[in-house]
Amino acid sequence: MSDLDQIDILSGLKPGSELYAIRRERPEFVEGTELCRETVLSPNHGFGLSHALRAALASRMARFIGREDLAAVYDLMLDDAGSDPDLASIASGAETALAADAFTSAIIRHADLVTETPRNGSRADIERLEKAGLTNPQIIALSELIAFVNYEARVLAGLSLLEEVE
Repeated sequence: MSDLDQIDILSGLKPGSELYAIRRERPEFVEGTELCRETVLSPNHGFGLSHALRAALASRMARFIGREDLAAVYDLMLDDAGSDPDLASIASGAETALAADAFTSAIIRHADLVTETPRNGSRADIERLEKAGLTNPQIIALSELIAFVNYEARVLAGLSLLEEVE
């Protein structure tokens, strides 16, 4: 692993800085975050949720959170994974993806809901995913992706605030 991870880079942490050193006091969190990123974005078994779709959703969520820098990272990942107009539309945060089928529309809707208004989520939202054809492993994989991107964005926000105080 490089001396700098994505969170270091996006939050402007430099080796030798106080915040960089503080992060490294808990290496399990630094390494765990990177492993989690790989697991949710490029898993060995995608459960029918492609790497490109995951990158597009991650970019979309980052945009909704207001992290264009993070969205740009996921846009590059999407390009590497093989973007197309539909995936680019998802990543852009468009209201309705260009040609999204019921399966993809349900995934987009759920990612938007949990990212923007998580307290409004309910059992009915999970049932909506099931009705759209998602299996339990797919729902879990989607939930992990949503949780990771939101976690990452909040860590970045926190570190950025701490960096301003330093």
